[in-house]
Amino acid sequence: MNIFSDPTFMENDLTRIKEKLDRGERLDAQDGLALFSTPDLFGLGRLANAVKERLHGNRVHFGVSLNINYTNVCMLRCPICAFSRDEGAADAYFLAREEIVARAAAARARGVSEVHIVGGLHRDISLAYFTQLFSRLRRIDPLLNINALTATECDYLSRKEGMPLSDLFARLKESGLDSMPGGGAEILDDRVRGEIAPLKIGSDRWLEVSGEAHRAGIRTNATMLWGHVESHADRVRHMLRLRELQDETKGFKAFVPLLFHPTNTRLAHLKKVSSAAEILKVYAVSRLMLDNFTHVKALWMYLGLKFAGVALRFGADDLGGTSFEERIVHAAGSEASMVSQNTLEHQIRSMGLVPCESDSNYRMIRENG
Repeated sequence: MNIFSDPTFMENDLTRIKEKLDRGERLDAQDGLALFSTPDLFGLGRLANAVKERLHGNRVHFGVSLNINYTNVCMLRCPICAFSRDEGAADAYFLAREEIVARAAAARARGVSEVHIVGGLHRDISLAYFTQLFSRLRRIDPLLNINALTATECDYLSRKEGMPLSDLFARLKESGLDSMPGGGAEILDDRVRGEIAPLKIGSDRWLEVSGEAHRAGIRTNATMLWGHVESHADRVRHMLRLRELQDETKGFKAFVPLLFHPTNTRLAHLKKVSSAAEILKVYAVSRLMLDNFTHVKALWMYLGLKFAGVALRFGADDLGGTSFEERIVHAAGSEASMVSQNTLEHQIRSMGLVPCESDSNYRMIRENG
């Protein structure tokens, strides 16, 4: 019997999983596959929402943030990326530290509490570029949160500088780095990575770099880019590998599913996932499988603001930030317009929830009951 084509079995399986959750038992890979295959979307949503409410009640996090992509030049040129350029391209750029500091200072004066800094692997970036940048950003305001660099960028810096990761992270933290955004995880399976990002670090190395950041006292997010060539099993394995590292380090702050936008990438022939049910399942399954992750982000710029609001009832508790000047997902065809703090608060309230402004380390700035 094919259990995934038998709705009666799946209905019973969802009941079995609920009973397992009620007993406080951890879900396994078979449970994850069953959750992705269940036809009972709203039953799945109720399970995920109940877990979310036990952790967060009716509170939803959001941030007031500025995104700065310091360069779009990248030697990797991943098939999934619409943002990167070759060096020398007409629209290639590499920002001077002075320009980044000026943008951050102006944003801080407008109430931005966090700068989010990532970019490509440019041959001219160095540890000194970032330590000097972070030190200058810290002088703008000690309370300005610096959330920067992916595991891919840190691996590149470690190899380029000939420096162990532990020393690299000590230097970055000393200069002002508060946290890392968790990009580059894609799918933690090297077969899939060979198709979507063949030159990017492998899955084991991504986990190793993230673990070293945690041990240095730098907390990170963990992303999952989905909706391209991966299977349900690949998604579940991805979550289980993250869960295993989180058991060890407790350094992940949030899980961040990222819906793949194929426009302008070398995978543009793939159809963008448009099934609302499939999107909501990703958030619900994430909440249920990742029992040691406190937060699940539904980034509005990937989903659209209103639909991201729906994901807040399927396990997510974080809508993301204002993300002023975001470029990467917009290069891949996102049509989401920039939004204000008031717009995010309104969307959260429209779902019957309470907006809570915080930074990416979940330090509370303001709660609007």
